[in-house]
Amino acid sequence: MTPERRDRLGGLLDLTSTHRRTLRSLAGDWPHTTRLMPWCLAGFMVMLFLVPFDSIDLPIGLPLEAKLDRPFLLAIVALWVLSMVMMGGSNRLQMTAIHYAFFGFVLIAILSLIHNAETTVRLGELELGVRKLALLLSYLALFLVVASSVRASEVRPLMNLMCGLAVLTAIGVIWEYRQEYNFFFEGLGEVIPINVPPELHGFDSIGRRSVIGPTIHPLAPAMMMACALPYALISLYESRELRRKVIWGLAATLMIAAALATQRKTSIVAPVVAVAVLVAYRPRMLRMLAPGLVAFVILVHLFTPGALGGVTSQLLPQNFFGFGSTVDRQSDYAAVEPDVINQPLLGRGYETYDQKKYRILDNQYLTTIIGTGIVGILAYLSIFAAIFLLAHRIARCGGPDRAGPAIAIAAAASAMVIGGALLDILALPQLPYLICFFAGFVAVLWKDVRPADYPAVQLAEQPRISGEAYLVPLDR
Repeated sequence: MTPERRDRLGGLLDLTSTHRRTLRSLAGDWPHTTRLMPWCLAGFMVMLFLVPFDSIDLPIGLPLEAKLDRPFLLAIVALWVLSMVMMGGSNRLQMTAIHYAFFGFVLIAILSLIHNAETTVRLGELELGVRKLALLLSYLALFLVVASSVRASEVRPLMNLMCGLAVLTAIGVIWEYRQEYNFFFEGLGEVIPINVPPELHGFDSIGRRSVIGPTIHPLAPAMMMACALPYALISLYESRELRRKVIWGLAATLMIAAALATQRKTSIVAPVVAVAVLVAYRPRMLRMLAPGLVAFVILVHLFTPGALGGVTSQLLPQNFFGFGSTVDRQSDYAAVEPDVINQPLLGRGYETYDQKKYRILDNQYLTTIIGTGIVGILAYLSIFAAIFLLAHRIARCGGPDRAGPAIAIAAAASAMVIGGALLDILALPQLPYLICFFAGFVAVLWKDVRPADYPAVQLAEQPRISGEAYLVPLDR
């Protein structure tokens, strides 16, 4: 190539790069943008909270079950790949500790299936593991899309949307608790065909009525509310206008009332863990929340009469170990011990333990250690550790605009870790999808963070200046 042609080609490439940067700058932040990816992700979030997608079978052929979320996610991934190719977005794939943790867990899941393929084929369980692995890969795909398509300035608006959707879900759950009418299944079911889950209007072994919202099990809405609650509380803390404080306080109250309406112990345990993490980062929040505790209890009782007392009675020492659900969980440990001892490192194969055939565990850690062994459960926990530690670093040195969402995500991740001992998280698709969103948001917030700009030793809550609150991550 002659020097003249090389210079001309170089100028053309520079011009193309300039045009790309100009196009990106003209496209504003969501929701004031014409970019399709954040709108698609927002739509996917709407589906998670308001549509019983895992109970809707589509009349199309797919390698996996043709649930509503599968083609939606495939379309998002296809659009993401197209945007990466057409808009030169490969530089957006910035690896973080969360990426490595996700890839590590997926790799171990694959190795566990390969290692025990002969046994699982003989038992007829390999197909189940392969289907679950494909679902795990879809979670990984969603995380990659969020982490590379969302801007740091869009995390707060998207988390505002998440809280708004959580409030709508909470209202539906509370209505189901009070009126025994599930709008998500019975209302939408009049418009589109929906498979009604057995839990709808049912009772469990100890007589608790099932309140499921848009999911297939009461534990799912309880954990969804616990994950959305931290951002509502941190927004309440950061707000300076009384109107905004009232709105966020009411949103938080509705979420807790909806969680309690499920009548599961998780509805108290998970939110308490989340609030404890928030208070650890913002000790002054405790002084703000304490005066409103009486009003909170009154409102919760008005929204869901009897729910608070019903759940707290299950946590009393004289009742806690006598409840059927607790006794069942205690018996699970001895029941699965042979499976764990026989394959301690890589397990019997990722998600090949058919709980419908053997035993319902309601414990993500038991399910994981049976399927992928000790190595797999460490890899699974490393995902949450990476989310929490990266969020912690953002909270300490990411600046005031990113600290609030990071602290809320750290609290939600902590609640999810504790919740894993009380339910099978990966069996309820709304929860792993939420984990992917939170993980992607943290990866986005970490981009372009320069710790030197916000030294941890200088972090303190500054007084209001010109009507604006300069909030930084840690109180002294």
